[in-house]
Amino acid sequence: MSARIPSLAALRAFAAVARHGSFSRAAEALHISTSAVSHQIRGVEAELGTPLLTRAANGAGATRTAPTAAGALLLDGVEAAFAQLAASCEAVRGIASEARPLLTISANGSLGSLWLAPRLAAFAARHPSVAWHMRAIEEEPDLRREGLDLAIGRARPYQIQPPDELLFAETIFPVCSPSLGLKGLPAELLQHGLLEEEHEDSPEKDWRSWLAALGLPGARGTIIRFSNFNHTIGAAIAGAGIALGRSPMVDADLAAGRLVRLFSPLAMPGSWQFVLRSRPGAARDPHVTQLREFLLDAARQPRAG
Repeated sequence: MSARIPSLAALRAFAAVARHGSFSRAAEALHISTSAVSHQIRGVEAELGTPLLTRAANGAGATRTAPTAAGALLLDGVEAAFAQLAASCEAVRGIASEARPLLTISANGSLGSLWLAPRLAAFAARHPSVAWHMRAIEEEPDLRREGLDLAIGRARPYQIQPPDELLFAETIFPVCSPSLGLKGLPAELLQHGLLEEEHEDSPEKDWRSWLAALGLPGARGTIIRFSNFNHTIGAAIAGAGIALGRSPMVDADLAAGRLVRLFSPLAMPGSWQFVLRSRPGAARDPHVTQLREFLLDAARQPRAG
């Protein structure tokens, strides 16, 4: 029959008193009351049948509480046992971490940072049993070759075919920092930098299209071009000029007041749409299915007005 062992809580209290030399300091370290520590020590001593600590003469700490000879023997065993327990727990955590599946989703840089990243973080917080990795890939990826479970890609409306799922279509409209103090007059556009991202066959992202739509055909505004949408919107938020915003990617900045929309309700539909793609076979993983449904639901949320 195995020998009875005092509870871990009681042994922990004993080790704390022996280490700190004081019942009150041990209680503070353990975040329990001094009377609780005393009760646990008395229980250990009663169970083992011998005093384990010499009590201090007073509460001021003039005489340090210390282990008796029997207490010193027990302390050696308790500290060794707790050290072994800590090492074993850490090893188990390591095994659990290695066993945690890693799933990967990709999107282009602008969509990834402005739309996908906050939603992926929110989803991951609800599903801690799986680790997610978001990769920024500008070109259309080969999901198998790149090791992707999900990817968000661009497609013309007439190109979308199953198994691709429409995530959202963009809406384009002018935005700027509220610090510019614009009154919403088309002529104000010619007094500020017109921030434009490089684009391909997308007239809605071209300031010439917007100047014409706002009654300023042939006007020569100061156009500043950027290689990607992130830089364009970053410049607009900083008050460097007026950009052509893409909803839903600017929705968070509009809601937070970092940007304001101009000339509402005037807007142009985007030439490209964003689709969600799954690697063949990845849908068998319930985590992939859950994220896919989460993103599709997020894309259906109301847009910026």
